Amino acid sequence: MITPGGTSNPVAFTYVAAPTLTALVPSSGPTSAGTVVTITGTNLATATAVTFGGTAVSFTVVSDTQITAVAAAGPAGPVTVIVTTAGGTSPGLTYTRVAAPGI
Repeated sequence: MITPGGTSNPVAFTYVAAPTLTALVPSSGPTSAGTVVTITGTNLATATAVTFGGTAVSFTVVSDTQITAVAAAGPAGPVTVIVTTAGGTSPGLTYTRVAAPGI
């Protein structure tokens, strides 16, 4: 910034791109918790949260393009998986919980 009193010192600013998701493997699993899901996308290195249907889950950042997360338990049906990073929140991908067959 330049003012009549002089010029200020420069201040560094780093732009962090928003995350995108491209795939979930597997994209479906049981209604119980515990299925390890590999999430691929871009700009994932600064992940601070992963949610399955709004429920925060444990996760590990593998690289800027991959995260492994443990799916949360819940009722059968589709849920949205979202990753939050320093750059923002990703658009969601669908993970489907499948009920065990009845006998």
